[in-house]
Amino acid sequence: MSPFITGSTQAYLIPGDPVRNVRLPRMFNAAFARYGIDAVLVPVQVPVRDFAVFMKSAFLARNVRGMVIAPPHKPRVVDLLDGCGLFGRVAGSVNVVRRTEGDQLEGDLFDGEGLIGALDRCNVPFRGKRVLILGAGVSAAAIGVALAEGGTVNGAEHIAFFDTASGKAAGVAAKLDAFFDATVVAVDSNAPEGYDLVINATPLGLAEDDALPVDVARMAPHAALFDILLRNQPTPLVRAARARGLNAQAGFEMLVQQMPHYFRYFGHIDAADAMQADADFLRELIYPPAMQAEIATPLRYQSPSVA
Repeated sequence: MSPFITGSTQAYLIPGDPVRNVRLPRMFNAAFARYGIDAVLVPVQVPVRDFAVFMKSAFLARNVRGMVIAPPHKPRVVDLLDGCGLFGRVAGSVNVVRRTEGDQLEGDLFDGEGLIGALDRCNVPFRGKRVLILGAGVSAAAIGVALAEGGTVNGAEHIAFFDTASGKAAGVAAKLDAFFDATVVAVDSNAPEGYDLVINATPLGLAEDDALPVDVARMAPHAALFDILLRNQPTPLVRAARARGLNAQAGFEMLVQQMPHYFRYFGHIDAADAMQADADFLRELIYPPAMQAEIATPLRYQSPSVA
C-alpha cells in the first residue's frame, strides 16, 4: 500500500456484518506495502438485506477491482456473478470476487486451498485418510470440496460430515459425493474413533465455556486435529488435544495459506509467488503472542507416532 491513497490507488473491499474482527485488511495492506502495490483493502459493514444492491453498485466505481467476502455474505454472492469457479459452485458460496478486463464479475472460494496448505505445512496427513468434519456450514463445505477434489490419491479417501442441525450434513455430503471419487457421507455422531483427522468447522470454542465439539480422549493416538477458528486460540479443543500429545493446529495457518491464492486471483502474481515462498510476516501479524513460537516451528506439536 502506498503511504498515500491517490486517484490511481486500486480499491478492494471486504464486506461483512460485523467487520470489527476481520484480520484480512491488516494482512492485505501489509502485503500491498511490502510488495509496492498501490492498493488498499477496506472493511465495509453491510447488512444482509442490503448486500446484493451494495455489491452491484460498488463495482460501478472503476477503481474497485475486487472484494474479499466476509461472513455472513459468502452464500449470497454466487447468484450475483457472471462466472464462478468449481469450488464456489459446488460449495454454493465464494469468498473472493474480481472484476475482469471485460467488466464481468467472477468469484471463487479459497477456504479449501487454505486448509490444504495449512495441513501440509503443519505435517497433518490427510491424503488417503479418513476425515471427520464437524459442522456442515459454508467453511465445512469448502473444506470437504478441497479434501475430495484430489481424489483418493491426492485427497482424503473417506470424508464424514457431522452437524447437529437435522439434514444439514446429509445435504452437503450428497452434493459432494455426486461430484468426486472420494466417499463422502453424513454421520449421526461426532464420535472420532476410526478417523485419522478431525476438523472443527463449528463455532464451538469461541467462548471458554463452550462444550468441546469432540471428545479428544476418544481420538486415536496417531490422529490429528485442526480447528479452523481464529478467535480464542488456542481454543480449549486445541489445548485438550495437545495435552494428549496429538498434532492439533489452530486456524491461523489456513488464513495465511489463502493469501497467495487471493493475490494471484487479483492479478498480483509476483506478490503471490513471494508470499508462497515466505509468509512469516503475515504470521507475525495474526498469531497471538502465546503462539508466536509456532511460526518458525510448525511441527512442534507433531504426534510422536506420525512419521
